[in-house]
Amino acid sequence: MDESKRAVPTSKGQALADEYDMKFFGISAKTNLNVEEVFFSIAGDIKQRLADTDSKVEPQTIKINQPDQAGAAGQTV
Repeated sequence: MDESKRAVPTSKGQALADEYDMKFFGISAKTNLNVEEVFFSIAGDIKQRLADTDSKVEPQTIKINQPDQAGAAGQTV
């Protein structure tokens, strides 16, 4: 596409993407340039971020009706 006809100049878009540590895509809804690629890229990034988050979080569980191991050791029956 002719750079003078762009709504946002490539250099300005790239600079903004760099500032926020994001990917930059030149897209056009009019010509369908890179539209599908952007959606797949965003979906892949979200999927990866969720997978990374899930692997870092330890499951939080509450044990019900189980004696406290520290407290049970000191008790006599």
